[in-house]
Amino acid sequence: MSSLDPTLYRSIEPINENQWNHVVTQSDRGTVYHRYGWIRAIEDAFDHDGHHVVVEKGTNPVAIMPNFAVDLPIPDPISDTLPIAPPLEQLVSIPVGFGGPVVLTDEADSLDLLFDTLEATAGRGVVNHAIETYDLEYIRYGQYLQTRGYEPTFDSCLFLIDLREGWDAILEGMDKGRRRDVRKGNEQEYRIEIDPLGEDLETTYDWYVENIARVDGSPLPKAFFEALTDHLQDRIRVFRAIVEGREIGRYVYLLDEEGGVLHHWLSAIPDADDYEYYPSELLHERAINWGIDRGYDQYNFGKTGSHFSNSVFRFKHKYGGTAVPVFKVEKGYSRLAWPMYQFGRDKYVEKSL
Repeated sequence: MSSLDPTLYRSIEPINENQWNHVVTQSDRGTVYHRYGWIRAIEDAFDHDGHHVVVEKGTNPVAIMPNFAVDLPIPDPISDTLPIAPPLEQLVSIPVGFGGPVVLTDEADSLDLLFDTLEATAGRGVVNHAIETYDLEYIRYGQYLQTRGYEPTFDSCLFLIDLREGWDAILEGMDKGRRRDVRKGNEQEYRIEIDPLGEDLETTYDWYVENIARVDGSPLPKAFFEALTDHLQDRIRVFRAIVEGREIGRYVYLLDEEGGVLHHWLSAIPDADDYEYYPSELLHERAINWGIDRGYDQYNFGKTGSHFSNSVFRFKHKYGGTAVPVFKVEKGYSRLAWPMYQFGRDKYVEKSL
């Protein structure tokens, strides 16, 4: 234990990028979301304070856990019942994407230092800490986290396709309606172009915002896209669907080489009328085959609410993927505010459903 030294960083900038990424790539739990460039892009684009814990052995990092302090989302009916007045914060690993601890060696001692350091440095206004990851292998930490007071939630999931089955088996596993639409999409004159994120970023972002507005979502800031272009360009691709000479939509993908996953991250189909040309089917088909050719293990259709009546849940299910719960755990830091917040949140969610 004495040879391990934990440090809390308010920003990732002072940390050596190569050393940080070495931990990510050499650990079994590292993902593209843990990479230095992703964390740096969040810091550049959002007003979130970093709470990144690094454990070193000598001069070399052997464990990391990126975290950010974000505003606690509090609907008015909940805020009126809390014993602590807003603004309140929660620590999240991490707020855009997925996080969690990444450990190379001295696992038991390193984990203790990661979590002890984070909790000891949380301010009075921090209500809780949350970890969210798509990697179910984090279940190896399930009992450990439980002993530290963390509780699981199951409010979201991913649909994953096993790319090792090959395209023919994947197509056969789809709902018959999806198979029909894939066939109809291929009957058109079309092509799919693949570009880096920085290529024609203005159009990609504008179309993404239009897509989000159509489903009443909240878009990520353009500054985040620009920061990703600066810091993580090699891990992001834009697939563009062109039908009969006209571009009708784009999908943005994250290349998670550490986790072996090709992530369908964002949709940018601006005109709902263009769904008659089957842009989703064309883009998913091309990306799945692209991922198979490059040796990815899984294809991720993206995060969705884990409720049978959710329209996005039902739509993604038709592509034949396996619904996998997002591994999310939370621990309250405030003995007063956290249980009251949980109670109010549960009632709010129950009412909204």
